[in-house]
Amino acid sequence: MTDDLTHETLDLDDESDSNTARLDAWLEAVVRGFHVSSPNDEFRTKWLASSRADGSVDVGVWESADLPLASAVPVATFAHFVKTLNAGAAVIPAWMVTDVTVAPTHRRRGIMRRLMTENLESAVAQSMPVAVLTSSEGSIYQRFGFGPATRVAKVRVDTSERFRLRERPNDGGRVVMVDPATSWPILSAIFARAHATTRGSVDRPDYYEAARTGFDWDEMSEDRKQRIAVRVGPDGEADGYVAYVVKDEDADEAEVRDLVATTPTAHLALWQFLADIDLTHAVLATVPVVDPLGHALVDHRVRHTTSIGDHLWVRVLDVPVALEARPWFADDRIVLRVVDDLGHADGSFAIAAEGGRATVTPSREEPDVTVDVETLGTLYLGDVGVDTMARAGRIAGTHEALARFATLADGGPAPYCNTDF
Repeated sequence: MTDDLTHETLDLDDESDSNTARLDAWLEAVVRGFHVSSPNDEFRTKWLASSRADGSVDVGVWESADLPLASAVPVATFAHFVKTLNAGAAVIPAWMVTDVTVAPTHRRRGIMRRLMTENLESAVAQSMPVAVLTSSEGSIYQRFGFGPATRVAKVRVDTSERFRLRERPNDGGRVVMVDPATSWPILSAIFARAHATTRGSVDRPDYYEAARTGFDWDEMSEDRKQRIAVRVGPDGEADGYVAYVVKDEDADEAEVRDLVATTPTAHLALWQFLADIDLTHAVLATVPVVDPLGHALVDHRVRHTTSIGDHLWVRVLDVPVALEARPWFADDRIVLRVVDDLGHADGSFAIAAEGGRATVTPSREEPDVTVDVETLGTLYLGDVGVDTMARAGRIAGTHEALARFATLADGGPAPYCNTDF
């Protein structure tokens, strides 16, 4: 860093008093950065256990102790851990970037740039094909090659008498209430099956277990409001669940915290369950932008979209591995030029697709199509098509080459990431 700043990777396993104080100070910087209340002892204990379980690598930047009024709280934080991403044709390792903060007192000093560039270099050294993150600000991460790759919609669904499915699920399955405290083996198994079949899905960090089984991370206390319902299919296997709260008994709205289904029937059955909750007349939820619920209703206006926004951002690091893990929708061969100012994905690559999969190799041929690495991240999971990005001026190539690339790259269901981190 500089003479007045030090850069340190924390030791999550050192339980000495001095290191515990260091960890507490780092966590305080994170919650300050996201405008959250200072953590209590229960929050700190659960955070540390989850971070250890995920193998999180947490980095802080501190001012020199020699400076006047130097704080024990770091001026910047950064963390990563490794999970998996369903790229559509394969599930691949994903370098998960999180807890990125810089204090307002230390903006525009290159701190975040150094943390991010060093972190991505570490990801490349460990042969990670992609890095992913979720962003609270939309303009920060493009300069590092991240592109928004999935979106979500926030909806309000009127569950009064207007809510009627065209056909109620009647396959012999049922929905049952379960105790959150003992629900995790069921919920995690359902999510694992959904993750394996959902393009854009990211595996869940360890803290989800505490969130679903009785700890409210926002309130930093026991969660007595959350309820969990599990859909059991006709074969007796759990194929979906919903976690929800009615925060105020005087309110008439239920809020969905998590809804996961492995079949379309389970998805609609859980929505029918939500509509049947007594003393409520609406449900608030975060759902895929392309969601079958509206089309399954007699009156599609019952489902009202209040906002649509980006969710998962993708940064391609290893082009051949990443592109071979996604599906392709025509048999063709095209040479793609990727421009990457950081160098990790820079180069030309021949994509030879056949039968839905591709072999991707470095090439010295003249490229058919050129993109920067940010654009490649946006295209990667298929949420935005080639034609749209070309019309936005984000892809270079002849009309014929762009048409071939679109036929090759675009298709399949829209991606969906149902994981926050």
